[in-house]
Order: sequence, then C-alpha cells, then structure tokens
Amino acid sequence: MSDRHSEGIVIKGLEKLPLQIPVELLIAQKTLGITAVMVWINMAMFVQQNQPVNIALISEAMDITKTDVNKALARLADYGWINDEGYEIKLCIPESKPAEPDVELLDPQQRGFEWLINFWTNKVGAPSPEEMQTLLFWVETKQVSHDVVAVAVEEMCSATDNPNMGYLEGILRNWTMEGVYTYQQLLDKPYLARVLQQAQTKAQIHPEAERKWKELFPDEFDS
Repeated sequence: MSDRHSEGIVIKGLEKLPLQIPVELLIAQKTLGITAVMVWINMAMFVQQNQPVNIALISEAMDITKTDVNKALARLADYGWINDEGYEIKLCIPESKPAEPDVELLDPQQRGFEWLINFWTNKVGAPSPEEMQTLLFWVETKQVSHDVVAVAVEEMCSATDNPNMGYLEGILRNWTMEGVYTYQQLLDKPYLARVLQQAQTKAQIHPEAERKWKELFPDEFDS
C-alpha cells in the first residue's frame, strides 16, 4: 500500500447533505441505543427541512413500529435529549454537569414520588393529604411506577372537566388488571391510553426546536 493511501480516504458527495449532528449525541449512543439515536437524527432532519413531523412519519422513514418510536422517545426524554410538552416535542442537547459526590438524599422511588406530586399539582392542583396518601398507595403498595400514574393523570384530565382521585383510581385499576405497572408495559399496550394514541398522530416538534437549531448551526439556514 502506498504512502498516499495510508494518509486516509477522501469521501466525496457530501456537499448536498447539510445535516449536522452534535458530537454529544455520538458520545451518548452507547447509552441511548442506536434506535433512539436514529429517531433523534430523523427528527433533526425534519426540523432542518422545515417539515412537520409526527410519530407515523418517523416510523415510516425508519421502517420500525410506532411502539418502537415511542420507546425511543421515552428513552430520549429520560436522558434529556427531548422535552415532551404534551403534543409537542422539543429537541434538546443535554448540558454536561460537573461530577457530584455519589450521595443521594432520596432513593429513586422517593424522587419519583416527589416528581409525581409536582406533576399532580401542575395538572390538577395542590393535593390534599388524603390524595397524597392515595398516590403513595399506588406507587408504594401497588408498585405502579410514578410515570404510569402520571400518564393516568394526563388521561383523566383529557377525559373529564372534573378530575378527581376516584376517576384516577378507576384508570389505574383497569391498567393493572391488564398487567401494566411500568411505563414500558404501558407503551406495549397503547390502546389502554387515549393520550398515547393521540400522541402517535399529533406529536410534532416544537417550533422552538427550529430556533435552537438555527442558533447551533446558523450556516445551514443562511441560504
């Protein structure tokens, strides 16, 4: 092999492919998994092309099921790569944080319950002591994950103008009878939650994502 070849290979034909990927995403692909990474890249492509995007389009473009897209979106949200705002999804690039001492005051279940209380407060209002006790019962005693309870709260709020704990418990009883205790199990049975079905057809990237992308890669939008 000549010295010329050992210097590397010139790759041509990329001039018309302006899509740029943040290096942080490539670093995170081992943690996120290739499907989640490709879902994020596909969403970025739609944003740069000024095209609306929903789960059905991503499913078709990647030749995967809508359930797989939902799972990937859930993983991206868990790691801060998207911000799910109801029917709108905002692309994000997580900020790197300095390492902190490996000391936690709250265990994961406690942190999840604290998050659930904040979610209930934002959606319904400040919970009464009895409502907090009921939420704790479903999370701690019934072992239903806090994010499943949160989806049930969302389902309740979309179905009635008078959200109440009795309505929520009816939803949770129905789901647990179907064997749903974790968010992954709920994603595997999206027919149980209308809000998940609506998200499959109505979820779109938030316009703010396009503005953020233009800030990150201004050269790609000057033409």
